[in-house]
Amino acid sequence: RMKCKHNVLNLQALSVLRNMPIKVGVLGGSFDPAHDGHLMISKQALDFYHFDRIIWLVANQNPFKPKQGNDCYLRAQQAADIAKYDSRIIVSTVERELGTFYTYQSMELLVKRFRHVKFTWLMGIDNLLDFRKWYRFSELIKICEIIIFDRPNTNRLINVGSILPNSQPNLDKTQKNHIIVHRGKLLDLSSTMIRECKQ
Repeated sequence: RMKCKHNVLNLQALSVLRNMPIKVGVLGGSFDPAHDGHLMISKQALDFYHFDRIIWLVANQNPFKPKQGNDCYLRAQQAADIAKYDSRIIVSTVERELGTFYTYQSMELLVKRFRHVKFTWLMGIDNLLDFRKWYRFSELIKICEIIIFDRPNTNRLINVGSILPNSQPNLDKTQKNHIIVHRGKLLDLSSTMIRECKQ
């Protein structure tokens, strides 16, 4: 098992946030590899929504993807090399220490453990298609806000009905049921695209 450097925080190290009344955005994912798109989402979240910190929550294993080629600690260290340019971004292997595989489980435990922190889940628009397949997705929205970052150059309206029943059919640049759709300028990148280019 790879030994993490100081700039990747495990659960014990993350405890420094325990009594801080701060706003923290959580960007989860495989980070296989992390890239500038992750960094741009984080910087927009920090600057536009005034989060105090962003946590890159490196997934144990994405339930919708094949088994990760690189283990959690290696992916986290590689992510830290991207995140190091902004001290407000924390890369964490806390999901590994919590033993969780689902976003709801991880966020529920974080919310309970860090009661003074206001957590918001951050995700790219590409996750919206499978969101209703997520484990206890409707309860995730009850325990934290969600900000969805759209891809660049898109004129479509977001179908929030795909997230929650009984929502307005379309939502653009507004907030509904703890969900914010952010239409900023983002890089059209994905970890999959980067891996394919390297092959």
